[in-house]
Amino acid sequence: MWKLTFVFNLVLSVVLTEFIENDKIYSGRLTPECVKHYHQMYITREVPPRRYLYHHEILAGLEELEKNAFADIGFRIVGGEKISIETVPFQVLYGKYCGGTLISPDWVLTAAHCNIKESFVYAGSTQRDHTEGYRICAHFLHPLWNTTNPRDHDYDYQLVLLERPIPVTPMSRPIAIGSYSDIQAGELVSVSGWGHLAYKKSSMQNLLRRIYIPIMTQEECSLMDNDVYKKLTPRMFCAGYVEGNKDSCQGDSGGPVVINGKLIGLVSYGVGCAAPNKPGVYSNVPAARDWIRNVTGLPL
Repeated sequence: MWKLTFVFNLVLSVVLTEFIENDKIYSGRLTPECVKHYHQMYITREVPPRRYLYHHEILAGLEELEKNAFADIGFRIVGGEKISIETVPFQVLYGKYCGGTLISPDWVLTAAHCNIKESFVYAGSTQRDHTEGYRICAHFLHPLWNTTNPRDHDYDYQLVLLERPIPVTPMSRPIAIGSYSDIQAGELVSVSGWGHLAYKKSSMQNLLRRIYIPIMTQEECSLMDNDVYKKLTPRMFCAGYVEGNKDSCQGDSGGPVVINGKLIGLVSYGVGCAAPNKPGVYSNVPAARDWIRNVTGLPL
């Protein structure tokens, strides 16, 4: 019996590898656990019922905590406030130098410009050096991501499939994807991560931090002080303050941008960190919903 199982897994592995590589969106290693995932996604098309709550579905219990976070927004978030992972349980590390977002126990969404050769996602702790590693077995870049010119940053999306699911706990919980209508100019969004506190003058932080920044209009962003802001596409949006002071930074790439407990963006790129007239640019996650659904098979 074990020989039949081995042969089946081997054949399935070869078939699926060829299928995905022909579309140039896959890299990684197909372990037996990953083969089971692929069999479910591409052959049986069966998705097990969701037996956990998304982050926004449990926010009622955290309402007071969130109110307190906004109450002192005038000065508490300068440079980012330290927070507990229970506040943003969807936050993970992709490798040790990029952020990521848990969208199901098996799947993490991060930025395509982050290294596609990372072997682990780390989750479950406020402290970066206490997070637990979960092995990655497959990477999926968006097929329209320009690998020859990553500075373009359009379609800056990467999905990673985990060898084993991350347990759903108060410190690790998937987040639902928001809608286009959630991305409104002037709305405050949260950005979290373990990234640097200053551009090229700092290092990855051990304690998780979060800032709140406003979404800008595309028109306002295109007038900012650098030519990169003139290259925005419908897969991008800007957020930040014209005067600077609050921003994502190196090491936050791929991390979550959230409003009302739902994911609407990923940290993509910027010009320095928190400089005047240089807001951050974020990947529009709702714009990639169909691709995410197609790759993962999740009922998003």
